[in-house]
Amino acid sequence: VVLFSCIVVQAQEKRALLIGIGDYPAEYGWNKIHGQNDVEIIRQTLNKQGFPNENISVLIDAEATYSNIVAAFQSLLEISNKNDIIYLHFSGHGQRITDADGDETDRFDESWIPYDAHKSYIKGVYEGEKHITDDFLNEYLTKLRFKVGYSGKIIVIADACHSGSGSRGLGDDEEVFKRGSSETFVIPKEPANVIRKEKPVDWLFVAACKSYQTNYEYKDELGEYYGSLSYSISKSEELLIDIKYTDAVATWGNTMREITVYPQDIDNEGRPSKKNSNLF
Repeated sequence: VVLFSCIVVQAQEKRALLIGIGDYPAEYGWNKIHGQNDVEIIRQTLNKQGFPNENISVLIDAEATYSNIVAAFQSLLEISNKNDIIYLHFSGHGQRITDADGDETDRFDESWIPYDAHKSYIKGVYEGEKHITDDFLNEYLTKLRFKVGYSGKIIVIADACHSGSGSRGLGDDEEVFKRGSSETFVIPKEPANVIRKEKPVDWLFVAACKSYQTNYEYKDELGEYYGSLSYSISKSEELLIDIKYTDAVATWGNTMREITVYPQDIDNEGRPSKKNSNLF
C-alpha cells in the first residue's frame, strides 16, 4: 500500500496599509505637518519590493479618520493569510495619553492621532476615544500575527513622535512643523496601579526617533517635505529585497544622520529571530 500525502502551501501575499496625515483640522488643536507626502514615496518603494498596488491600501488626511483606520485594520485582518508579509506605515502626529490599564510606568500610553482626534480633553465633547493607543495596536497586531502565522511577517513603521515629546522641523531659517505634542492628553480619573506586565512583541516595529528625541522633517532638493524615516526608507529601495531587518534599520539610521543636523536615532523592537531574517 502506497500512501500519498498532500500538503497545501498557502501562497504568500505582500499587503500594506499606508496612513499619512498632515492637514489636521486646526480647530482640533493640531499644527500642520506633511505626513501625507510620505505615502507616495513609500508606495513606490513597496512596489519595487513586490507589493502590487491592488494590495496597498491608502488613507490620506480627511480619509484617515478613526473609524476609517479601524475599518482598514479590520479589512486587512480579514484578508490576510498564513505566510503573508504585512507592512503598516503611519505618518502623522503622536501624543501620550493617560494609561488605562496600568501597564506603563510613567502612567501614559503612546498613541497615533487620526484626522478627527482632538489634542486636548474636553469633558462630554472629546475624551480620548479616537486616540489609537499602543494597547489598541498591540491587541490588533496580536490578532494579525495569528492570521499570518510564524512564517508570515509584520513590519510596522511609525514616522511620528509617538511619545509626544518631539517635532518635525527644520533649521532656524525655515518654518517649523511640529509633529506630536509636548502636552499630554490627561483624562481626569484615578490613575491605574502600575502592573509590570510584558507585552509580547512578535512583529518588527520601527519608530523615527527615541522617546526623548525630536523627529524632524526633511526638505528635499525640490522643496518637498517628508518624514526623515520615510525618506530614508525610500532611498534604500534597491537594497531592501535581500537585506536583513537589522541591516535595513542600520541603513535607514545612517541616511537619517546624513540628512538631519540634529540628533535623531531610530528606535526599533522585535523578536531576535525576526530581526535576523530578511525584511521582506
